[in-house]
Amino acid sequence: MQTAEPTLFRDGFHALVFAYNITSQGIDRPMMNRLAAPTISRGGGIAGLDAIGQAGMIRSQVEKLGKLQEAILIARTAPRDRPCECKAACCSGNKANKEWTDAIAYLADHIRTTALAGCTANGMLRREYVVRYFTHKKERKSIEAIARQYQIDRNTVSAHAGRVNVLLGGRPARKVKEEYLTAEPGLESLALNAVEELLREMEVVG
Repeated sequence: MQTAEPTLFRDGFHALVFAYNITSQGIDRPMMNRLAAPTISRGGGIAGLDAIGQAGMIRSQVEKLGKLQEAILIARTAPRDRPCECKAACCSGNKANKEWTDAIAYLADHIRTTALAGCTANGMLRREYVVRYFTHKKERKSIEAIARQYQIDRNTVSAHAGRVNVLLGGRPARKVKEEYLTAEPGLESLALNAVEELLREMEVVG
């Protein structure tokens, strides 16, 4: 049984973007028909069913890392919406990507016992903090908007969001009372480093 030649990606992040955006689950039948024909893309990489197979191999490496790191990588690289072909009059043409929403829900529960342990924050609010972290700065919901929506003091929301950001994104080196503290890696960078190491072993990342 032949396997597809590995596609070289610049780094693990780009490999993950490929894997979570090219999947058979998110492709309609006409697209599947088009994908089934070619095996070599214009850019010299793989396409068609080989591409789906390559995405599956990358995903299998992510699964080896465990549910927490898998959820982090999905939250960062998977699309939040998928095309919807239901043709309903009320349909916007897109639907929520369950894989992404499930990852966010998992992380929202994880921070309940880690970053926000001992804090009062319901499930919806915890989800807001996680989504905010994974949203580009220019598109994030502001601290003030979250505070107004949930009728919570602005400083409380800022403190909670900060804790979540440190857990997921880490903390840079800093000086505290004449003492220099080294940088602390976040869960996201640890997950990215771990999956990149696995993908390098597979010769998927160049």
